[in-house]
Amino acid sequence: MKLALISGAALLAAATSAMACPDYSQTGDSYEVSGDQLYAGFDLPVVAGGENFLGECDLPGINGAGFFITPPDFSFYLSGMDGYDLEVSVQGDCDTALLVNTPSAVWVFDDDSAGELQPYLLLSGIGDGRLDAWVGTYNGEYCDATIHLETWLP
Repeated sequence: MKLALISGAALLAAATSAMACPDYSQTGDSYEVSGDQLYAGFDLPVVAGGENFLGECDLPGINGAGFFITPPDFSFYLSGMDGYDLEVSVQGDCDTALLVNTPSAVWVFDDDSAGELQPYLLLSGIGDGRLDAWVGTYNGEYCDATIHLETWLP
């Protein structure tokens, strides 16, 4: 009986850890920024990586791999975004990946579009509201990185 309880607890712990995924209901380090402010560019340091393998998560529209933490690294409260496109990119000391949840609750992922194993997203017409960003790594290691946000006029 004791072995069955221990086995059941181990199975439950494994299932719980496998179900951990990025969660936009939590909040990351918060910043209020406007489209005009972001026109000059905005950089923040971050430790890239996490314990959750994206391939095991069921995020709508996401077909990618990488390791991310559960809460967002950052929650950006965007205002004055009308007329702007938003660039979100990462430069890190390892193979970084980027996951974003837009103000309209759309998941967006990138791994290497900036070249040299770094992610880049250009988001058009995302509007005002909360944008959550996770900076992960492709292979599960951790490294120092910088997330960059900048607005552009299309």
